[in-house]
Amino acid sequence: MPKVVDHEGRRAELATALWRVALRDGFDAVSVRSVAEESAWSAGALRHYFPDKTEMVLFAIDFVVESVRQRISQANAAAGSPSPQLIQAHLEQLLPLDDERRLESEAWFALVALARGDVLAAQRRTEVDELIRGAVESAVAALEELGTLGAGRTRAAEAARLHALLDGMVVQLLARPARLSPQQARDMLVQHLAELCGGC
Repeated sequence: MPKVVDHEGRRAELATALWRVALRDGFDAVSVRSVAEESAWSAGALRHYFPDKTEMVLFAIDFVVESVRQRISQANAAAGSPSPQLIQAHLEQLLPLDDERRLESEAWFALVALARGDVLAAQRRTEVDELIRGAVESAVAALEELGTLGAGRTRAAEAARLHALLDGMVVQLLARPARLSPQQARDMLVQHLAELCGGC
């Protein structure tokens, strides 16, 4: 009788090894070879699941998206009704404010780099960017319902501005942490959201 292989279990095992490498050495260190060494698998066996770096990055991005969704879901369950604090907590999940989220942002930048020359990576980048844009638009809509956007402001324009602010903070938190600390980023976001909803 042929042996039954738990492919999902093996992928989960490899995912754990991938994130151990990334947490210890940075996402740039993730490769078929490094993950194979970490998991004590052969590179050949690993390539059955992740043939190349692109597949590993795509898998990592899927893991990131699911992790963010779970954290937002947990925040929703704990908070109950919408509030500026809950919206702040949602948006903070998109910023590298701790080691886990820093690694997630590094995975995103790895995807952006791959997207320049890989069709699948480019498609996934577009999908993830749309998810982020949707989350930002939902945040602005919720703030408008709690307060007011003010004269001359529209949801679309404010969502674009907030998205750009978040993207800029991601870059600075990763590349220039001495210039922007996690607490400064939180304070900046608090102030911006308060302005959006008229101090609600």
